[in-house]
Amino acid sequence: MQLNNNILAWAKMKYVCAIMFGISACFIGSSAHGKDGGNTGADSDPGASVAHKDQFQWNEHSRLSWDDFKGDVNAATEESAAATYCGIGIKTNSTAPGGKPEIIVYNTFYSKKSWVRSDARIQSILEHEQGHFDLCEIYTRKLRARMAGFDFNVPNVKQALINLYTEVNSEYENRQQAYEQETVHGTNVEQQKKWREMISNELSNIAM
Repeated sequence: MQLNNNILAWAKMKYVCAIMFGISACFIGSSAHGKDGGNTGADSDPGASVAHKDQFQWNEHSRLSWDDFKGDVNAATEESAAATYCGIGIKTNSTAPGGKPEIIVYNTFYSKKSWVRSDARIQSILEHEQGHFDLCEIYTRKLRARMAGFDFNVPNVKQALINLYTEVNSEYENRQQAYEQETVHGTNVEQQKKWREMISNELSNIAM
């Protein structure tokens, strides 16, 4: 079954998502955080130097650095320290008529959109940002697993894919909000440690 190139786009508060079927991308997450808070990232060419990429996919062997935050500072309030743009992308590969398309799900960090204030470039904030990025990877993997069993014979393929994406996106948003609230943007040291261990364990236990 072939998928067309129609685009569905919608926006919700801090999150923006656009899906194109055929050649497609879906971006989740653009938010500013408080003084010791931040947001996420990803890495796009496995094994490539993170610092020289404008956008890249998550890589288990690379971690974010402040050099990845290349955007102009555009804080919503004076308390904002950093903003990170990362997203879950969905791309389908074309196949022969009657064949099953391949669904590729990936996690991308956007350097030119992400920013940090000059006085906020400290390790604790960066570690909090990495936590956001890692959460995005967790839900990228969850979506990938659900997409693996997708039935392309359903009556409305496009809507079914959108519904599946929306379910995971809702879970993802709730988890990111919980991370922010419980760690108080990374300022609660004990909670930040708890979340770091929890996220690390989930990444180890969910297949890529």
